[in-house]
Amino acid sequence: MLNTRMDCRKTILDSLPFAAYVKDLNGKIIEGNSKLTEYISSKNQAREFLPYEKTEIYLEDTCVIKFKKPLIFERKLVLNGQNCGWHRITKLPVFNERQEVTGIIVFLEDINERKEAEQSKETYVATLTHDLKTPTIAQIRMLELLLNDTCGELNPEQREIMEQMLKSAKYMLGMISRVLAVYKFENGNIKLEYKDFDLKELMLECCNELLPLAEERNLKLEFQTNSNDCLISADKMQIRRVLINLISNSISYALKNTVIKIILENEGGELVFKTTNSSPYIPPDILNTLFDKYVSNPAHSKFDGIGTGLGLYLTKKIIAAHNGTMIAKSSKENENTFGFKIPKNPACSQNSAL
Repeated sequence: MLNTRMDCRKTILDSLPFAAYVKDLNGKIIEGNSKLTEYISSKNQAREFLPYEKTEIYLEDTCVIKFKKPLIFERKLVLNGQNCGWHRITKLPVFNERQEVTGIIVFLEDINERKEAEQSKETYVATLTHDLKTPTIAQIRMLELLLNDTCGELNPEQREIMEQMLKSAKYMLGMISRVLAVYKFENGNIKLEYKDFDLKELMLECCNELLPLAEERNLKLEFQTNSNDCLISADKMQIRRVLINLISNSISYALKNTVIKIILENEGGELVFKTTNSSPYIPPDILNTLFDKYVSNPAHSKFDGIGTGLGLYLTKKIIAAHNGTMIAKSSKENENTFGFKIPKNPACSQNSAL
């Protein structure tokens, strides 16, 4: 039975298109596939392969053994002092009949070409967004100068046109920023910077910033909270991005002359933020897709239906990275609620998305 199991494992290893090997709990390689032999030979490695020292390799193996769970990551691999480029490394625990870890299976997949492609794409996106942002910011500054009567007083018709142009330019700048932010999140180029802050204070700050937009539509913002203890450890800039998006959406889609409830609740180790407005009912099939990329509610389109469909998608990515969950509810009484639930200390929670 044991030999059959070993033969089966050997067959599986040899069928893999990348280097793979099995090592014992002491880090000694006891079995490898043919790709591993080619791998070592092609890279002119010394006889000793992956020296087992108390380095990151040892710590990785310790995590696999202790928690009995796979470990998957990407990094530049250095073998015996030689840089072998980017690899996707997968480490899986090997169990015996008593579910005890007896070894580790390691997969080494060369991803240099993909990483180079990602780097080229990142450079392209960064260049494109920079080239778009620069003239857009210039337009905003010039329009603001004109609206401040720097070049002479404007008549009411001219002022209305300029204000619409300024609003469109700012919207364009926001779209450009969202596209870049989504790209960075998807490619793991954003590392959350945790700091302690008061979520209630940040919420009020965002509301004050968006108050003119609400007043323009004759909307009233009503605040509700069940606690003054709203301290959280999170990335303040990213959470601010989430709050701005959710509150501005609630304002943009609300029926005129209604009240928007902005709610912040303390539920033990979690904080819950919600915005509830009066707006048309969203059917479940549409509601379930609103957090997908490039999806927006056709019944609630802004700027004549033109948009990136990235706002809620990015919001979900940020909250997931903080180990939180999104909230989305719609009732046939034309009341919609969007928000999130987030741990007060996301960095200490399990299953971090980043």
